[in-house]
Amino acid sequence: MRIRLPLVASVSVCLLAACSPDSDSSPSPYLELVGSTRFVSANRSVTSPGDTLTTRLYAEASDAQSPLRRLLITVSYEPNKNPILYTSTFDPTELADQSEKLVYLDTTFSTTAPTTALAYQFTFGTRTTSGREVWRFEAEDTQQRTASRSYRLTLRTADSALVYHRYNVRLQAPQTAASRSFLSLLSGLALPKVTVRKNPEAQELIDLIYLPTAAGAPSLSTLTDDTLRLKLGRSWSKKRATQLRLLPLSDSTSFANANTAASFTTLFNQVLTPSATSTGPLREKQIIAFQTEDKKYGLIQVVDIKTTPTPTVDLQIRIAK
Repeated sequence: MRIRLPLVASVSVCLLAACSPDSDSSPSPYLELVGSTRFVSANRSVTSPGDTLTTRLYAEASDAQSPLRRLLITVSYEPNKNPILYTSTFDPTELADQSEKLVYLDTTFSTTAPTTALAYQFTFGTRTTSGREVWRFEAEDTQQRTASRSYRLTLRTADSALVYHRYNVRLQAPQTAASRSFLSLLSGLALPKVTVRKNPEAQELIDLIYLPTAAGAPSLSTLTDDTLRLKLGRSWSKKRATQLRLLPLSDSTSFANANTAASFTTLFNQVLTPSATSTGPLREKQIIAFQTEDKKYGLIQVVDIKTTPTPTVDLQIRIAK
């Protein structure tokens, strides 16, 4: 996968070490995270599930004869990315060594136009479940020498003991490859096209996509929607068959009162019309019942719709663990 990243001849910011290098290997190439109040570059606690954070990195080759060849960004979710259903016999030590890794970006650079330096900035949504996520950044040159940095984010949520997972998430219209338009309903992760378009493991997570209608109105579509066939292309290894049903109520009552797996299932089954692969134009306070491919039932409430500066839709979601 090749992605055009902004190249820089110089960077007029103060580069601070996010942490010590992961090894004592050759200092070439150079890689550092930008430290500031705006950019995340070191370990921190996250107080809001699904928070939006930004990281900026700077990488530079040691010399023109050894340009940069690859940039790799991964995130590991500990103990995993999905919510845990705690039981009376739950033993946290059983999950101590568990970790689920996701490749967020893996790009190689052109050899015809050597890349000797780059500054790359990306914005991402944090996990919505209790646990940690370790972000790792690695730059490699044409001599296969690498430099890396990493940091850890920690989240503790108040609903860890509930039988369902609840969270808020913001999806963006797919205007660029960096727009977070793809949603994994159980984990609550919103991912951009740059992560999912050629990554089978990421594709297998996706349940819904923000897909504007022909008139430009926001809507949600499943991977099996006919309008997505050409947009997704053949690179998708698996298309999860999520089912959507629009509830007749347009207020918050049914959503607020639903707090068990049984209640989610009941609301889904009370809609007698066939399941849809698209919501059509969304409206505020609209409620959508869904069933994922692995038989997880839940509800979506449209909280807010924004058209400027970037079209976005804010959703509140409840799903059985």
